[in-house]
Amino acid sequence: MSTEGNDPTAGEDDSPDPTPEPTPEPEPTSEPDPTPDPAPTESLAAPQPPPAAPDPEPEPEPAPTPPPPTPPPAAESTAAAPQSAPPAASFDFAAVPRSVWISAGGALILLISVFFSWYTATASATLAGGTVSRSASGSGWDSGSGAKLVALLALVILVVWAIDLFADNIDLPVPASLVALVLGGLALLIVVIKFFSKPGSDIPSFGGTVHFSVSVAWGLYVAILAAIAVVVGAYMHMNESSS
Repeated sequence: MSTEGNDPTAGEDDSPDPTPEPTPEPEPTSEPDPTPDPAPTESLAAPQPPPAAPDPEPEPEPAPTPPPPTPPPAAESTAAAPQSAPPAASFDFAAVPRSVWISAGGALILLISVFFSWYTATASATLAGGTVSRSASGSGWDSGSGAKLVALLALVILVVWAIDLFADNIDLPVPASLVALVLGGLALLIVVIKFFSKPGSDIPSFGGTVHFSVSVAWGLYVAILAAIAVVVGAYMHMNESSS
């Protein structure tokens, strides 16, 4: 016999429950959630070091450069920087004593004075009551060997003073002042003799007389003064050296 119509709970079971049952919450488990966490944001992520750069490949060594060709000697002398020559030592003329200037200057004037006019010759003739005269001058060089010796002595005095002043590596056997004093005195003696030994004579002729005379010219006076200057300057220098 069927119990469908008689079962009092049958209608209740078939009708829906007006009050829904609460859904039970899942119990926490100790197992890890298989669902992966969402990716962290850039702001929370720790800074990662940049990837290391790959090692650079070793560069091939350059080929050795051949040395430049050696220039010829002419090119080397042209390219070389000019070297300044050491300055030449200048002579201090202010350091020369005045006595040396007097003696050396007198010797130079004495040498030149030999070529000046030393004598003036005058010839006059009286014929038939009339007089005719002629005159001519001559240099010391033309007057004889005495003037030539004076020129040689003056030249030697100049050379001795030049060696004493400029040639430091040459030692004279005697002082230059002594040489100038002796040679200057000898030149002065010759010049004085030439001053007083003037030729002159009267030559008788047919119907009259020819008078020939020689007088001293200005060049001989210059020679005497120059010889005196040589002697005085040398003597002064000797006294300066001894003091």
